[in-house]
Amino acid sequence: MSPIKLFRALALTGICAAFSLFATAQSSNHGAVTGVVTASDSNPVATAAITLSGVDGPQYSTTASVDGVFLINNLPSGTYVLKVSSPGFAIYEQPSITVAVGRTTHLSIQLTLANVQQSVGVVAQQSSVDPTQTSSVVNIDRDRVEELPIPSRNYLTFVLLAPQVAAANPALQQGIAQGTGSFSFGGLRPGSNAIYLDEVNDNDEYSGGSRTQLSPEAISDFQIVNHGFAAQSGGGAGGSIDVQTRSGLNRIHGDAFTFVQNGALNGTQPLGFTPYKPDENRIRMGVAIGGPIQHDKTFYYVAAEQEIAHGQEVNDLRPSTLNIINQALKQHGPLPGLNLQTGFFPTTDQETELSSRIDRTLSANEAIMLRYAFTNTRNVNDAFNTDELTDRTARGSSFLADNSLNGTLTSTFSSTLLNKLSFELAQRRAVQKTSSSSGAGIFIPGVALFGTPYSGNSRRFETHLEFADSVSLQRRHHLFQAGGRIDRVALRTSIPDGSQGFFIFPNLTALQTGNADFFIQSFGKNFKTNLSEIRVAAFAQDHWTLSNKLTLDYGIRYDYNHLPTGLPQNALNFSPRLGLAWTPWKATVLRSGFGIFYDRFILSTINRLLAFDGIHGYSQILEDKAAATLYQSGNLPTAPITGVAPSIWRAQPDMRTPYSQVASFSVEQALPLQTTLTGEYQYVHGIKLGRTSNINLPPPVQLTLQNAASVGISSPTAQQLGRPAFSTLRLNPAFDAINQFATSANSTYHGATITLNRQFQDDLQIMAGYTFSKTIDDASSDLEQPQNPYMLGQERGLSLQDQRHRFTLSGLWLIGPDLNDAADAAKNANPSPLMKALTGLEFAPIVSIASGFRANPITGVDSNRQHIFPFASRPDGFSRNSLSTPVNVNVNLRVLKMIPWGRGHLDVVAESFNLLNHQNISLLNPAFGSNSQPALEFARPIAASTARRIQFSLDYEF
Repeated sequence: MSPIKLFRALALTGICAAFSLFATAQSSNHGAVTGVVTASDSNPVATAAITLSGVDGPQYSTTASVDGVFLINNLPSGTYVLKVSSPGFAIYEQPSITVAVGRTTHLSIQLTLANVQQSVGVVAQQSSVDPTQTSSVVNIDRDRVEELPIPSRNYLTFVLLAPQVAAANPALQQGIAQGTGSFSFGGLRPGSNAIYLDEVNDNDEYSGGSRTQLSPEAISDFQIVNHGFAAQSGGGAGGSIDVQTRSGLNRIHGDAFTFVQNGALNGTQPLGFTPYKPDENRIRMGVAIGGPIQHDKTFYYVAAEQEIAHGQEVNDLRPSTLNIINQALKQHGPLPGLNLQTGFFPTTDQETELSSRIDRTLSANEAIMLRYAFTNTRNVNDAFNTDELTDRTARGSSFLADNSLNGTLTSTFSSTLLNKLSFELAQRRAVQKTSSSSGAGIFIPGVALFGTPYSGNSRRFETHLEFADSVSLQRRHHLFQAGGRIDRVALRTSIPDGSQGFFIFPNLTALQTGNADFFIQSFGKNFKTNLSEIRVAAFAQDHWTLSNKLTLDYGIRYDYNHLPTGLPQNALNFSPRLGLAWTPWKATVLRSGFGIFYDRFILSTINRLLAFDGIHGYSQILEDKAAATLYQSGNLPTAPITGVAPSIWRAQPDMRTPYSQVASFSVEQALPLQTTLTGEYQYVHGIKLGRTSNINLPPPVQLTLQNAASVGISSPTAQQLGRPAFSTLRLNPAFDAINQFATSANSTYHGATITLNRQFQDDLQIMAGYTFSKTIDDASSDLEQPQNPYMLGQERGLSLQDQRHRFTLSGLWLIGPDLNDAADAAKNANPSPLMKALTGLEFAPIVSIASGFRANPITGVDSNRQHIFPFASRPDGFSRNSLSTPVNVNVNLRVLKMIPWGRGHLDVVAESFNLLNHQNISLLNPAFGSNSQPALEFARPIAASTARRIQFSLDYEF
């Protein structure tokens, strides 16, 4: 059997299996070119021959219909040469037609009668807007990926260039791992996004982030879809990112580069008590090369990077606090040998990235793409998202290894019928280990965290096997699309959260006397789980061009998550979609739409439900005098404590799949110089979102001095008296806490955005946007618990993802001709002396100004005795998420000088991240304390983004 037949057989087998279970699909990661061909008298030119030739790449052809209309679909992103010919007319040529992922380029072509000059070069009227696009999208093209400054080489950082996309709140990554990505659409949870890489899923389903870390040199471009109203868009309740990797050409091309950072040039950290800068040396080297294996038939592209960084971190606890803690540890407790250290300690970052892609044209009607990617990342001593109050012992190291193999077979059965088969086999290995992994952990909220933290020692293997198929059929004014996808996700874990025991003290004085207020420890059968989930869905839609002014997208999508045995299954997940694009005037497009978007469950939540179900594992909790007595004994339990009921996790019996309802209206106006101005309003309603509640509590009582002992509180505090508290009785006495995961939370987002976008023309590119929004919810993560399970309405408030104002600006300004553009360079072959000196200078800024991150004030201990962790008790008079960090301001700048050298050019680059060295606070101390007045450090900063960094690089492109 030939390789292509084997590929097709494997893919078809997977697709058949998918449809037997109910299938899914996702949009193509390619672009299209459409237009109308007319004569000088405006009459259509039927059967005109249209050819698009890629620069040193393949050629695509079609024929205009009787009304002069043509469409070339499934085009890789890039710049093409357009040629149109018809008997009796001069040949029409246009050397620069831009195609972007997920977008349709619209052209208006007018042919002239043949004469002595049989070929004319005319600039086509390429519209800066896509009048048939019904959804709100932002394209990040190759120029932005290559030239804009980002502090890490993670290409997904560019997603935040879109003003409607907000950065994830760092508070969601604190404490117990909650499963979160790095950005949010429509105020929804960061783990609700869908990321697609070359047609296949690239989500880390355990954490909610992304998996494959590719070199930016391997990225062609990508599209940010802020909820697409075409039924093909989906995979999450939030937005989607469609990424296309780079392919080879008929000529050898590529680059080699080196990035260097030195801590001596960086700014001083904005927080902490250390009087001097930490040492840091960071170097990143890489190479990318592509070219032909067989001219016009087979192409390759390989990109590889290696980063090695050595730095320093420091425990930023006050010296007086360190002395008190070390003296207290010597006096009593289970950690007599522990001694917190001052000063810097070494950190290491290493990352290896490799990707290789092969494209093969099998025939005039078939093409295949195969890509393999590998990433290996190591971070030593500072791998977790910790704050300044976390000691080195509670910090840790991590290891990530990703391997993925994916491919796509594209079959063009006719000029109107296209089919795509895709597959992926991928595995992620993730290991985390804290610096201290034996002995208990100790937490003094708002003061210090040290010892073995509750979470941070884990191993997991996530394996994906995915098949997808989609078919497109063009019939006059209709583009019908349907398809299917199946993704089997297997997860093996060992996550012993809390197995070493974890004590919480209300303040330093309590630590000195050994009066712990809370203790939790987990017990289980080696804490290992082995589960799998199958995700399938299906879509059918019609892209109907009713006229040259009106386009309608309508269809339906079906999503289904087949959860592991024992968990509730919900199959009725149909989501209708409707999108409209109307062009009342030539340069104005009005868009509107409505859609339902079903989410998926984060596997960290599913894993916890299975691992702590009371059979495989559970926790035991002691509070007040029982916790203090255990701490003062100096001995940690090695087996479950007799007489203490277990605390477990359960799923809501009628658990439903979370989803969002989205509606939007926008106006896009085309301006001169390939510039557009867009105003949009969007409404997003998150429904059936996950939350957790202890459902084993009896109704609370109003705490008084007289009933405090019966509730189990020996010394009531100001934050307890006169407020609801729960007795030691339980509805089901066989258990202590029954933490039920339920899909009962909701969110509401209203946002208005204005965006100015100028495509790269005349050596200038600009994108600027401002969003004013508000997000309200009653739970911002799966693990968030209410302060009172009997008063869920009190939880309604500002979301952790609420970010009222957000402004972004990015741009490219190149002085002189683009040395990557031969035509531009030839046109400016004889510059003046001044222009000659300035030619090749490029400036690329990124500016972002955003409202601060929300923070949820808490007393710091389990004041109302819910027996839960993390705690939910808020100080009297404070509403949920009522704290906020100051405004975050960040300015990045890249300055580049191109120097012609040999067959290419050398780029000498200087970059600065956080150029203004602004103190961007990311976390506040939420611990109010147990007294009527707040603790001294309450609401003060405990974490900030990186101070100013300077980076230099050399990049030789050829």
